[in-house]
Amino acid sequence: MLIYLFRITSEEHDNFLREIEIQPNQTFLDFHICIAESAELLPVDRASFFITDKKYKKDKEIALKPEKKQIRKYDEDMDQVVTETITIPLMKNSKVKNYIEDPHQKLIYECSGKDQFTFYIELFRILQSDGIPSYPRCVKHSGTLPKKLEQPLPIPTKPSPPKITVPKISLPKIEPPVKFDEIVEDVDEIAEIEIQLGALDEPNDTPDIEVPGSVQEEEEDAFSFEEEEKMDHLEDYEDIDNLDKRYSAMDSESDEF
Repeated sequence: MLIYLFRITSEEHDNFLREIEIQPNQTFLDFHICIAESAELLPVDRASFFITDKKYKKDKEIALKPEKKQIRKYDEDMDQVVTETITIPLMKNSKVKNYIEDPHQKLIYECSGKDQFTFYIELFRILQSDGIPSYPRCVKHSGTLPKKLEQPLPIPTKPSPPKITVPKISLPKIEPPVKFDEIVEDVDEIAEIEIQLGALDEPNDTPDIEVPGSVQEEEEDAFSFEEEEKMDHLEDYEDIDNLDKRYSAMDSESDEF
């Protein structure tokens, strides 16, 4: 079984090199997957192989996804250039051997997505299979491709509330307090106050006037004295009964008057 050995390089990255072995009956879709895995490419939106001449001038295109393309070509019958719409062949339906026209066939592979690269491919050798059942395979690997940094998605921010403007209120001007040092003492007024205070502190020589009590108060005092005198002689009576008789006699005499 014959095996195609393709060498893949990049003009943009000199140190990049891949060598891939693929069977002639395999498709360009198999070729595309092997290149993407060996080069560690990110998922692509569009990819195409171009069959070229020896100077890498593009001719036929083989696309990853269905595409239509308008081409301009010369029509011999009409003897003029006409525009024609064609459908580009798909990788999954195109076998590699059907597009090899030269022992050193050259191709261009382009892919675009988050990254965009262009690779130059050349059929380097045709050799016999060594019995390896799995193809295509990368047999030589050198250099890496730079990866674009993914920009982080902006974090949505909450809109800031409207700024409230508070009107300024003008306050009345406050006069500074009067200092005590600025108060002038009235010497004459202070001297007069001291004289009045001294007069209040002098002792009063006026004798106290005794106010005579009323006649009723004198009678009450005499009566209380008689009672005390009588009470002092109460012990002289040996018999209470005699005392009662005495007071009874005094009451009868008072009635006669």
